[in-house]
Amino acid sequence: MPEAIRSAILQATRKEPPACVLDLGAGTGRIGKAFVAADDFYVGVDASLEMLQEFLLTTRTPPCLAQADGRQLPFRDGAFDVVMLMQVLSGTGNRRGLLNEARRVLRPGGAVVVGHRVAPAAGVDAQLKKRLAYILETMGVERHQGKQLRDQALAWLGSSAALRLSLRAATWERNPTPREFLVRHRTGARFAALPDAVQDEALQKLGAWAEKTFGSFDASSREEHSFELDVFRF
Repeated sequence: MPEAIRSAILQATRKEPPACVLDLGAGTGRIGKAFVAADDFYVGVDASLEMLQEFLLTTRTPPCLAQADGRQLPFRDGAFDVVMLMQVLSGTGNRRGLLNEARRVLRPGGAVVVGHRVAPAAGVDAQLKKRLAYILETMGVERHQGKQLRDQALAWLGSSAALRLSLRAATWERNPTPREFLVRHRTGARFAALPDAVQDEALQKLGAWAEKTFGSFDASSREEHSFELDVFRF
C-alpha cells in the first residue's frame, strides 16, 4: 500500500523523483517509509517523539525526522514540492494553523496532498466505531465530528487551489475482528486522553455489545478497504 500511495502522489502532482516531500503527522512512518526507501528528499514531522523513534528504528536508511508542532514548522517558506497530510485532518484541533503552515512551506506550483483510509460503511470497524461514539455520548463525552472537520479543511484548501484531484490510490482486503478494534482503540490519541475510568467503562460496554452482535471477539469477515487522496495544486 505505501508504495502504491507514493506512486499515485507523484503521478497526480507531476513531480519527478526524487521529490522534495514534507510529511506532516508522519507517525511511525507507515507511509513515509516508501519515500525513504525510494531515496526521495523526505522529511517527516510529528509531535510525538515516541512515534518518530519507532520510525527511525524500523527503516534501513535513516530518515530525516523532526519533532515539531505542525502549526509552527521549523522550515523556510517554499521549501517543499509536496506537503502530505495523511489521516491527520480529522483529529487536529487548530486545522487552519496547520493548513496555513502547509501552504507557507510549499513551493509555487507545489501540491498539498490529503489522504485517508476508507472502510466499508457496514464493516466491523465502522459498526464498532459508531457504537463506541454512542456509548461515549451517553457517558457525557462529546461526539467527535472527524469527517465534518476533514471536509471543512478540504473545502478551505479547494477555495484557493488552482486544481483539485480526487483519486483512489490503493485497495486491499482485510479480515478485521472486534478484538483487533478493541486492542487498537485503547491506544488511539483521542480515546487515550479520556480518564482511565471512562475508557474502562466504555470498552467494557463496547465489548459486551460486540460479543452479542458478532457472536465472538474473533469473528471476521472479508472486507475491501481503500486509501483515497485529495490533491490540491497551487
